[in-house]
Amino acid sequence: MNKVLSKSKLILASPRGFCAGVERAVEILQRAIDLLGAPVYVKHEVVHNK
Repeated sequence: MNKVLSKSKLILASPRGFCAGVERAVEILQRAIDLLGAPVYVKHEVVHNK
């Protein structure tokens, strides 16, 4: 079977980074560590790619 390969162009948004919810969650965890000390355990992923 012949495969035809086509060129694709990938455009990355700029600026890129975490969403506000992730930034807030990380900030809250950092505050908890500063206040209570490490380790701090969480029930689910703080940062996910879904």
